Amino acid sequence: MVMELGKRLFSVGLLFGMLGICSTSGCETSDPCTLRQAACVDVSLIGKRTDAMGAPIAYRDLSVQVCSGSTAAAAPCSEGQPPPNCSNELARTMSPLTLTAVAAYSANVQGLVSFQLPSSFNEQTDEPPLEVDSLDAVARKARLLMLRDRDPRAVRILITQPQNSGAVTVWDSRCEEDLFSDDEWSKLKYYRVGKNEYRSVFAPLRKAQTSTP
Repeated sequence: MVMELGKRLFSVGLLFGMLGICSTSGCETSDPCTLRQAACVDVSLIGKRTDAMGAPIAYRDLSVQVCSGSTAAAAPCSEGQPPPNCSNELARTMSPLTLTAVAAYSANVQGLVSFQLPSSFNEQTDEPPLEVDSLDAVARKARLLMLRDRDPRAVRILITQPQNSGAVTVWDSRCEEDLFSDDEWSKLKYYRVGKNEYRSVFAPLRKAQTSTP
């Protein structure tokens, strides 16, 4: 495990994270994320194992960024386009990531990046949008969209990759919210990290370019 400026980045084979001597039950840990003493995010990067012809592929030069604030909230879905401004950056990967399948039986390729968000973020007011639970689907979504844009604990997660035209967003949590069904708006609401919450996020690399391993 490498600690850099308060951000946590793990890199072990197929998964960027998770593996270590404290994976066994009963092992003591001082990790503030595991102990629920900090606001943390796990971002699972998910890609295809092979191309359309069945040949293995790799995802290279991926970067992950966690943003907050009104500037990030206001920008529309950016997948396949240059990433929006992230003026209030909470965390980012320190070096580009590469994903490849390491076993023939793997159904896809996955990488896990873990971040401990700054203590200043964790100290922000935490008022989960629970009042929307009694609203109908249309009213609930409208209310959540309004709350998201002013919730200090709302986050926007971007995965980018340099492509021919420059940096491109290959996954954007805002785009994922745009795809939410009524049921998902009810259960997931929007991407936010509560006080001392350890939030898991799954990011299919929809717009990423691939190459041979």
